Amino acid sequence: MTNELMDDVAAPRAPLLRSALRGTFCLLLAAVGVPVLLVVGLVVVYAVERGTGEGFPEVAPAVMAERVTSRTQELYDVAGLGGELPAGRSGGDNHAAENALSAEVCYPDGLESMADEPEKGSYRLGHDWRIADVSEAEGAAALGRLRDHLEKTGWEVTAFRESGTDRELRAERRDGSDGGRERVVVTWWSYWRTLHGFTAMPCAYDPSGVGGEDAAVSLEPPTLR
Repeated sequence: MTNELMDDVAAPRAPLLRSALRGTFCLLLAAVGVPVLLVVGLVVVYAVERGTGEGFPEVAPAVMAERVTSRTQELYDVAGLGGELPAGRSGGDNHAAENALSAEVCYPDGLESMADEPEKGSYRLGHDWRIADVSEAEGAAALGRLRDHLEKTGWEVTAFRESGTDRELRAERRDGSDGGRERVVVTWWSYWRTLHGFTAMPCAYDPSGVGGEDAAVSLEPPTLR
């Protein structure tokens, strides 16, 4: 009788033990398998991104130069400080007036950016313009006019510092023709007493395949008026 009772009590424990072991095994499998699946997924996504272009439009640097200098001329008009600003630099330091184009290579977004490798044949064109001998009152007023104009014409003002030693305005907007972002930075520097602007176009592919800094080598901006 005693043995039969002990068998009845011990028998249910075996299925419970097997169930517990199966549960522990499933937990261990999930703990090991999920990270592995995540890593495999990231590797696949990275490989797809590396094999796919960034989708930049193909635009000749000369065409992009017309766009960026047109935008700068608009801002120059709104700043309202007058005078002609010819291409080049009037001197050799940061006090000098400036009107020059430059270019840089573009880098991919997303996981592909981890490789820190430039997108072949791509470029972003920028336009530096600097007005010399600008007083604090003139610089503050010009920045205020520029901010109001940009906000009214669909730009997002991302920063506006109107007090302190130096004053700065930053804005950007998505370009309607290709979906990239245009950027504008205008700073009044108290030390140099200059109003320095930088206008940047969205990234594009150079049809010639050159891209990068060399995309601006043969470009010269028109005189700003």
